[in-house]
Amino acid sequence: MHKKTWKEVLNLISLELTYQEYNTWINQIQYESSNEKQITLSVASKLVKDIVTERYLKIITDKTKELCGKNVKIILEVKPTTNRSKVKSTQNPAKSTDSDPRHTMFNAKYIFEKFVVGDSNDLAAAAAKKIAEYPGKYWNPFFVYGGVGLGKTHLLHAIGHTVIDKYPEKKILYITGESFMNDYITSIQKGTMNSFRLKYRNADLLLIDDVHSIQGKEGTMEELFHTFNTVYAAKKQMVFTSDRPPKELKKLEDRLRSRFEWGLTADIQPPNFEMRESILREKVQEESYEVQDNVIRYIAENFSWNIRELESALYKLFAYHDLVNEEITIELAKRALKDMISVRSVDDISIDLIQKKVANFYNISYSDMKSKKRSKNIALPRQIAMFISRQLTEFSTTEIGNEFGGKDHSTVIHAISRIGKKYEEEESFRTKMERLISEIKENH
Repeated sequence: MHKKTWKEVLNLISLELTYQEYNTWINQIQYESSNEKQITLSVASKLVKDIVTERYLKIITDKTKELCGKNVKIILEVKPTTNRSKVKSTQNPAKSTDSDPRHTMFNAKYIFEKFVVGDSNDLAAAAAKKIAEYPGKYWNPFFVYGGVGLGKTHLLHAIGHTVIDKYPEKKILYITGESFMNDYITSIQKGTMNSFRLKYRNADLLLIDDVHSIQGKEGTMEELFHTFNTVYAAKKQMVFTSDRPPKELKKLEDRLRSRFEWGLTADIQPPNFEMRESILREKVQEESYEVQDNVIRYIAENFSWNIRELESALYKLFAYHDLVNEEITIELAKRALKDMISVRSVDDISIDLIQKKVANFYNISYSDMKSKKRSKNIALPRQIAMFISRQLTEFSTTEIGNEFGGKDHSTVIHAISRIGKKYEEEESFRTKMERLISEIKENH
């Protein structure tokens, strides 16, 4: 048990109490310390302690047990308000003492003000803002899809932050698809299905990230289906993110897939050059560094896959600058990022060249790149070729799809997402990919 777990306990409690009850009594409880067997909390007066003990100690104990998987003793102490305020001020003087603790469920940087909007994400961003301002009034569900590192989770967290501030009485639940599945399995093992169902079906705002991860999990899909129906019937807002559109979630039950399409579906595509420049300039201003325009352009030209990669390059440049204590120039940028990009021009690399190189590398025919064959020995190289095409060319996902036998742009997004994740997680695959990309650059 630790402070983070206590915040999760608070979130579970907030789903079952009214806003007035939670704000009046539970919000007064402070975390003090904990070990494997007990958690020590404090309140400002004996009166508050007596009321919390009488009315809310059971739900605190039950939710703690639910999260920890075992009985944990709750100790409630009385600490005067003056001492408590002093400790707070010392630990975090910049933070308001009446800030809603539910904000800790979300990344503090993932707010609408820091989400750069462009042609590749304008629909998703506009819809997310509207839903955050009027949850349950417009599109339900709201389904956002796109590749890795393009901003889906950012929008999800921004909705959460906004609704907490604008509608503090609403019960908000944020979880990943994988965590939903794990929570479902745990509830079966512990015999707490009623508690599980109440937790999700009582939410006023249900946010599920990476919902594609529940595909093929029959019990989880069944439970989400019934959760969806209950929340939808109550006119409560649901938002889902995925790496592909509902129609391409092939292992998802038809009835659940169709429900994902009831509201608004919006995609987020990789940022174009102008948007990449805008993102970099905002980050430079945010971090208070002085960066020349040609350096920003250099990074924007060489990192076109996703926003996460773009920001990673910029932060590496900042770190290098801090270490060598030199002005950030184009020469410094090339030295700092030489292991991340090639200094050779890739303007004239064609998709046709990429397809031929990848086909040769994996010992398949060039025609297989444009075929409809789905066998693993062909599908994987084809997806790799799509991924490299997005990295080394300025073609859109729609244009890339056309070069691969008329594939839909969402198929290309799925390929980019899948290979990108494999690239990040598997070192041997990453080494092979870097060798292949290097060969393509050297021979164009």
